[in-house]
Amino acid sequence: MNRYSYSVVLLTYNQRDYVKEAVEAVLAQDCDPIEILLSDDCSQDGTFEAMEALVADYSGPHSVVLNKNPQNLGVNKHIERCFNLSTGDVIIAASGDDISLPGRVARTIEVFERDDPLLVFSYGQVETLDGKPMPKTYAKATFYTRTDAMSAACSMQLFLGATCAWHKDLFRKYGPIQYADCYEDLVLGFRAALEGRVAFIDEDLIIYRVGMGQTSTQQSITDAEAFRKKRLAEVGREVSLLRQRLSDAQVFGLTEGDPILEAIRSRLEERQLRRTYLKGGLRKLDKSALKHPWSVLGFILSERRRRKKALKTS
Repeated sequence: MNRYSYSVVLLTYNQRDYVKEAVEAVLAQDCDPIEILLSDDCSQDGTFEAMEALVADYSGPHSVVLNKNPQNLGVNKHIERCFNLSTGDVIIAASGDDISLPGRVARTIEVFERDDPLLVFSYGQVETLDGKPMPKTYAKATFYTRTDAMSAACSMQLFLGATCAWHKDLFRKYGPIQYADCYEDLVLGFRAALEGRVAFIDEDLIIYRVGMGQTSTQQSITDAEAFRKKRLAEVGREVSLLRQRLSDAQVFGLTEGDPILEAIRSRLEERQLRRTYLKGGLRKLDKSALKHPWSVLGFILSERRRRKKALKTS
């Protein structure tokens, strides 16, 4: 008897050309019967109808649930809806453009049952949409070498989010993700690190296809203004993430003076100043910037180098 129940949740949005392999992969998981929730965030390209057709005659061991949101919710609200629709204690997340390898669910369940983590992640094979292999650049992310909360506090890349499975207690205790522009893996990873309950499976458990998702689609940089807008969005996401982490650290129970809180606040202040600079240049910075002259000089030079590199390679 397992201590937890499990749901595979396949999240889709406008992925009709790739969803067939993703759905077939979760249906073919070699494990005891589980719930599989196929949930579409109001796609406009027929993704949901493709999923519906794929499972119409399914007679396998797993229980399949279909959902299409009546309006587009965005990633985090979609996840929140799936939290309520799914019955499992643990959500094994999958994306409509990635492929779960046959033993993914079984290995994930094994680790949850053995080690009782709140979050499990793994490696994944990286491919282009047409199947060409790519390097695992994500393997430089923080959690592949250390998973403590201090290391995670200001990190903007924790692990390959597409490999994630998490216990619903990460939502029950800390609440929904407050900011629409936060990537869920960066929030849930930090929460699990605070609890000291992160587990890593040293195997490729998915095929991660680059070129479609929100973090892998490259934006074209044609001029300095396009670069500025891109960086504003990126830094804005970092500000939202740091605010979410600050809130989560306080929910966990960290008190004033804790080095984790201090690190987050310091990085948040720097990112807010950086965002102000990106919005309007030096003239927009207020007197608070005078308290951190070397930090301000550092991010000004950093942004100029970034812009020069982006425009050179565009």
